[in-house]
Amino acid sequence: MRFAYMPDTHFGRYDQAIPSSGEVSRAADHVLDEAELAERVGFDAIWLPERHSRTETFLPSPVVLLAALATRTRSVDLATTVMQPTYYHPIHLAEQLAQVDQLSKGRLIFGAGVGYHADYFRLFGVPMKGRGARFEECLKVIAGVWTEKRFSFRGRFFEFEDVLLTPKPYQRPRPPIWIGAFEPKAIERALDWDGWVLWFPPSLEETRRRVEPWREMAEKRGKKGWKFGIAYEGWLGDDESEVRRRHGRRWVREMSFYRGRGLSSDVPELPVEELEGQFLILGGPQKWVDRLGEIQERLKPDYVCIRTRNPRPDEGVYPSPQESLECIQRLGEEVVRHVRKYV
Repeated sequence: MRFAYMPDTHFGRYDQAIPSSGEVSRAADHVLDEAELAERVGFDAIWLPERHSRTETFLPSPVVLLAALATRTRSVDLATTVMQPTYYHPIHLAEQLAQVDQLSKGRLIFGAGVGYHADYFRLFGVPMKGRGARFEECLKVIAGVWTEKRFSFRGRFFEFEDVLLTPKPYQRPRPPIWIGAFEPKAIERALDWDGWVLWFPPSLEETRRRVEPWREMAEKRGKKGWKFGIAYEGWLGDDESEVRRRHGRRWVREMSFYRGRGLSSDVPELPVEELEGQFLILGGPQKWVDRLGEIQERLKPDYVCIRTRNPRPDEGVYPSPQESLECIQRLGEEVVRHVRKYV
């Protein structure tokens, strides 16, 4: 089991004013600082999300951030988890990602999802109708131009005749492609590629029941090396009740945001204690070690990603940049390195 850290690209509050140049610049510096520290203290990867068209999203482009991280890190995998190729011209995106893979000397993982946010489709002028089919074509085109010297394609949305993409990615035949998905139809697409990424997992037992059939199907298809990645969130501190009091409301607020806008209607409105039974970990190093050990034993993921920051709540505590860095350092030194000894 390998460990990733996600430097969240949200800063500030939901529906805040447009951020100033100084705020965005400081946020970018902080993301880079978090990623460099995560590598130093033992994380195996940096995962980046894609978000657009909201004022709390200071750093919308994962490709730009990955290029910066490729020059600021040396060994960690660099993953988009996930970006939506549905909004892009696939050859242009393939060219940019190939450059990231070259800059990082083969550390790119391309995590992709169809996209569910109507505002994003409207922003980029792409219709939501047919987005699943468009997504599938985008992936075929990206993989094709990465792996074939000359590439031709005729589809519903794209047509190319004898095109050349150069340079190719550093990795041969291509970087891994993971699919981020919640619903069965979307998860099934992951069986055509190299892995599946799950966010906001439910209880361990329910997650195990969801994961095992897909893992078995991948094996039946002969998908050797098919990966399963899962993300957990939370905060590390020695006084568990104080950690819950100070930080738990951030995740309660975030779940309310998604549910209130109909973006994830299956996410229930739950108190923080119930979220802790799902994807949230709040407490000291031993609690984190025990929980991650149980995740490894029950789910056997190839990757676990940890996120500690999300948008600032309207009231209450929000960690300072220094507190965030201290939390990452402790997670690496007191949790990740300890769990790795027994994996």
